[in-house]
Amino acid sequence: MVGLAFLGGIGFLLAGVGGAGAGGPGRIRESPVEKVAGARQRLVLIEARGLMIEGQGGMGEGPGLTRPLLTMLEAAAVDTTVEGVLLSLDTPGGSVTDADQIHHRLKGLREKGKHVVVLMGDLCASGGLYAAVAAEKIVARPTTLTGSIGVIISGLNIASLLEQHGVKDTSIVSGPNKALLSPTQPVDPAHVALLKGIVDAMYQRFVKLVSEGRNVPTDKLAAVADGRLLTADQALAAGLVDQIGHDEDALATLKTLAGGGPFEIVRYDVEPTLLDLLKSASGPASPETALWARVLSAPRALYLATPFASGIAP
Repeated sequence: MVGLAFLGGIGFLLAGVGGAGAGGPGRIRESPVEKVAGARQRLVLIEARGLMIEGQGGMGEGPGLTRPLLTMLEAAAVDTTVEGVLLSLDTPGGSVTDADQIHHRLKGLREKGKHVVVLMGDLCASGGLYAAVAAEKIVARPTTLTGSIGVIISGLNIASLLEQHGVKDTSIVSGPNKALLSPTQPVDPAHVALLKGIVDAMYQRFVKLVSEGRNVPTDKLAAVADGRLLTADQALAAGLVDQIGHDEDALATLKTLAGGGPFEIVRYDVEPTLLDLLKSASGPASPETALWARVLSAPRALYLATPFASGIAP
């Protein structure tokens, strides 16, 4: 009875706080960074670090950077006092769709007349670069690694291992391509060809957006668009970034783009929801675990610098 009462109380709390309590985005929290008397316009600092994966909000799953970042970018978009955004981005990438959503939201900010500068962190590659090219200017730190233009559909095949132990997959499918990249069946060349077509289509979109966003011809881009990581100097030479610098350099660039000021500067953050607090109380959750649960459950295209990105977490 006590257990039922506890569960009922939790359900009541989640219902009472609405969407945010149910795992939706929390409220925006603003922290003043620089106050200037008479300033009517503001610049917003946003930091995003981790995997580009939205997460499902489950008790055992930690969301990546996508959901809070989209929430903060939307807040900046609708605030008429915001003149520009400096996004500090440290990510190996992640889901193709998540990277595309962030790119779309950054592009939307610019379409509203707001200025956007991306400051690359330690690693801002693959999906991180994909999103960053929507910015007006990109600043790389001297030690940044970027690039990794490419797509991967990861998979593990254990069919031969199962056969050694007398285990056989007897799944019944509706068509020859229903069990694409099944880990328990021998690799089918026809399935590989189908998935390679998907990878190629996603790759062409990646190259197209980088070419358009950075104004780099695709033939010149081809030299570095083979999945390789690039240093900041190499990225600058390839036209993937505008300058190499630090926080103050990126902020100065944004101020110049926005007309010089005076500006009030604020930092955005997303307040944790009730479900976030419950998850933290139950132990740390890993966005990498969430990503790999998806990867192993079905073929999934990733703009990811490495399929083993466990070293980057919020």
